[in-house]
Amino acid sequence: MRNIFFILFISSIFCNYNYSLEDFNPTSPTYGSNVWEPEYLDYITMHYFSTQGWAGWTATFGQLSNFQEELRSEDGYENVVIIAVGQTNISSFNNNFCANSDLPLVMDSYPNLPIREQFSPYGLDHYLVILDYDGNYIDHLDVPSLGNTQKNYIRNLLEEYYVQSILGDFNGDGTVNVQDIVLTVNLVMSSGYNGAVDLNSDGIINVLDIVQIVNIILN
Repeated sequence: MRNIFFILFISSIFCNYNYSLEDFNPTSPTYGSNVWEPEYLDYITMHYFSTQGWAGWTATFGQLSNFQEELRSEDGYENVVIIAVGQTNISSFNNNFCANSDLPLVMDSYPNLPIREQFSPYGLDHYLVILDYDGNYIDHLDVPSLGNTQKNYIRNLLEEYYVQSILGDFNGDGTVNVQDIVLTVNLVMSSGYNGAVDLNSDGIINVLDIVQIVNIILN
């Protein structure tokens, strides 16, 4: 019996997580699209389990948005995204919750809350769960508010787990070539997003990014 519990425990640590849910934050670059899959495949993802109606957690959501911008603009961690996981039964508070944040917000379906169940035992309110590129568990933090201690802890994790991407390298093979152009054109046609080919960092993949990829290849 102890062996069974041990196996279940190990499985809970190393299991692969995933979901694909609509982004409800109107100021997010992926608003209306499904996240974390397919928009943020090949990203290190952080999942903030929150309750939209609480003012303190609304403030934390804003702090996390500012922190993601710091990670991208100051630390160079482009392929990192923080996603808030709210609840459908309090979706009337969504606009207020998103007032100071550009991060994606998805809805966990009440009363079963399958996303929280999937992330158990880490899917607790104001927990931030950090996953690697393949959706495997790295670590989690209790984040009722975001201070320098939590920021530095996350930065240390990223220093260990983050793999620096090459701008324009859509498929992550270490080379920017015609195949990346073809994949990017397909992405434009489907109105999708991939940070590796958002060369002008405007939150949109379009012909301007394709032109820059061509210039990288030619130069």
